[in-house]
Amino acid sequence: MSYTFSRRAFLKYSAATAVAVAGASLLGGCEYQDPQNPVCKTLPGAITSDLQVIAGLRSMKIENGTCTLEVDIESARANPIRLTTDCFSIAVKDSEDNQRYFSLKNGGVQILDAENSRIEQKKPVTLHLAASNFPELQDGDTVLFQYIPIRENSEYSMNWEITKEVYEKFIANQSTSKN
Repeated sequence: MSYTFSRRAFLKYSAATAVAVAGASLLGGCEYQDPQNPVCKTLPGAITSDLQVIAGLRSMKIENGTCTLEVDIESARANPIRLTTDCFSIAVKDSEDNQRYFSLKNGGVQILDAENSRIEQKKPVTLHLAASNFPELQDGDTVLFQYIPIRENSEYSMNWEITKEVYEKFIANQSTSKN
């Protein structure tokens, strides 16, 4: 087995290394391995925008100035995700897109029953969250719930928009399904 480079291979891998170094801050944990060249070490590949996190809003209830939410979260990431209250926010906007409420100005979103402070790979969790000083919804209001799994990568977030009408239908269906 030969461990020598031809001039063509040298230029090819020099160019690949230059591109990799130039974009190193954008690259994730992907890798590229050239099976034709045993000397080639692992090079960074391309960034993936897939955080490998799934979250679902199971329920929301507004009662006595508190908004409670039930959220299911599952991760396929090898590294655990820290679970902190600043990963969640809730806002209320009126029909003219003016903000009427923002959880971070009202004590934030509290995690009511987390068993662990980390979300582990393939171990789904159900969280109960609460935001206090929450206003009663008015006609045209929209509740904006946001989950940012990794605060350092805040450009990746999961967002839910729940209008007053959708919320009222959900509550009505909950009442009829219990009877």
